[in-house]
Parts: sequence; structure tokens; C-alpha cells
Amino acid sequence: MRNLLYLSLTALVLGTSACNKDDDDEPTQRFEIKQESYVLPGNQLFPEGIAYNPSQGTFYVGSTTNGDVVQVNVETGAASIFAAGAAQNRADCRGLKTDARNRLWIAGGAENKIHVLNPDGSLLKTWDTKALFNSGFINDCAVDANFVYFTDSRVQKVYRAAVSGSTPGEVEEWLAFTDAQLPYGTGFNANGIALTDDGRYLIIVISNTGKVFRIDRTSKAIAEVTLDQPVTAGDGLWLTGTKLYVSRNSTGQVFPVQLNDAFTQGTVGAGFGSNLKFNTTIARADNFFLVVNSQLNLRPNGSTPPPAAPTLPFTVSRVAIP
Repeated sequence: MRNLLYLSLTALVLGTSACNKDDDDEPTQRFEIKQESYVLPGNQLFPEGIAYNPSQGTFYVGSTTNGDVVQVNVETGAASIFAAGAAQNRADCRGLKTDARNRLWIAGGAENKIHVLNPDGSLLKTWDTKALFNSGFINDCAVDANFVYFTDSRVQKVYRAAVSGSTPGEVEEWLAFTDAQLPYGTGFNANGIALTDDGRYLIIVISNTGKVFRIDRTSKAIAEVTLDQPVTAGDGLWLTGTKLYVSRNSTGQVFPVQLNDAFTQGTVGAGFGSNLKFNTTIARADNFFLVVNSQLNLRPNGSTPPPAAPTLPFTVSRVAIP
């Protein structure tokens, strides 16, 4: 009887473990990615960041000209203003990410602000990173169950806030580094950022040099990821296992980079995606990437002559992942 009980309990434990593993392996995707192209409202939107919430079948895109956040239904393509920039004292949106509590984090670009919105789109809090940390350009962000991290393209710093609680933690200057650790030059430096699946490392791309760096979250040690060729114009990142995807804006494509297990070396593969327009950030949805066609290269900047007019409407493209 004791043996039978032991076997029954063992089977129960193993069965429960198997169920948990199967649950973990089940895709979170519940919505069909039906549209090949998603139309965004506004003739001066010049979008940059994107965040996808698979539990709601919704993605968010932010404007670099007025700070609006647009919400788009991934099945129908219906788009609407989720949070008006003017009403929330926000003129710029760059990288976007949603945390486990469905709060939306916004990198504020040249405004040097970090915003977090409630799930209903109302403003929860704004941090002035220029006043707090003398930041330069808050560009992109990456989030896990515990923290959200932000890159600065002008100043050699990484910022962080806790996200696990019902109230988010304060933004802090998590890391400051030197040229000896990670050199900065003219133009845009640190841009896209991603977290490894085990949470051990941050992966950051440097746009102007095409180099990629690994930052240990425990020791804060910085190491260059040796690539067989640079990924210049690297913008948004997506990391799955040891496969890093780099959206390279001026090339009009997304490039896979196969990394080794230690995230110290990488081989750049062939780019994919067609008819992309200065693609910036990317978000994975099922077997596709949602790719922002920012057209930031055509954004008015006071130059003479002015850049050509953008192709309207602004869009997000569905790109199959090879």
C-alpha cells in the first residue's frame, strides 16, 4: 500500500511537472496577425517605438513629433489614440515596452524624460532624467519581471526602475561607464537593448559603429560581442535564445545575428524584410515581427533644402521571420 501510494504521488508530481512544462511551452499568442500593413493615424506621426501585448492582441506605437501613443488591434488593424502627448506634457516617444502589469513604459528621446502609463492610458508618472542624471537622449528600453532598463544615446549611462510591485520603483542611474569600457562617438551611440532569456545579461547595439555589447546585470561588467561584420544603423533589437535580431534603419531590413552561448561572439546573417521605410523598433508577434516604418530620415529638421515629404500613411509592417 505504501508503495502504491508512493507511486501514485510520484505520478502526480511528474504529471504536474509535465503540465507546467507544457503550459510554459504553450505560445502566449491568442490573436491572429491578419494585416500585412497597419495604417497609423496622423500625417506627421513619424513613429519610432513599438510594444506588443499578446494577451490583449494590441500593440502600441509612439510619435516622435507630438508624443501621442497609438493603440492598434492586431487582428482588425483598428487604430486609435491611446494617450495624447499634449495632455500628458509629452512631445516625444521613442522605445516602448509593457511590463507584466500592463503598464506602458516610454523612453522620451531628446526630451530626456521617462514616462509610465497605467493600463488605461492615463499617466502614472514622469521622471525628468535631465534634471536627475544629466541625461542626453533616452532612446530605448527592455523589461523583464523585475526591472525596466533604458539606454542613453548621448551620455554613457543606463537607467533602471523596478517594475515588480503594484507601484513602480523610482528611476535610478544604474550604470555609468567610460570610453575604456564602451566608447561613444558622434551621432547616436547606445540604441536598442534586450535581455537574455536567463536574465543574466543586457545586450546593447551601438548605432554609429555597429558594435554590440554585453552587460552583466550582477557585476555590471561590460564586454564587446565580437561580430564577423558590424551592424551599423542598428536600432531596435529582439533576442530569442541566442538569436539576436537587429533592425537596421538605413538599410531597410532586419538582420539575424547568431550568438554563441556565452554571448561573446556573433555571426550576422542575411537581412530580410522588403519595402521597409527607415525601420526602427520591432516587436515579435507569433511568427512575425511588427516593424515600425518610422521615415525619421524624412522628418523636418530645419535643414535647407528640407527633406522630401514622407510616404503617407505611416505604417507598421508585418514581416515573416525566416
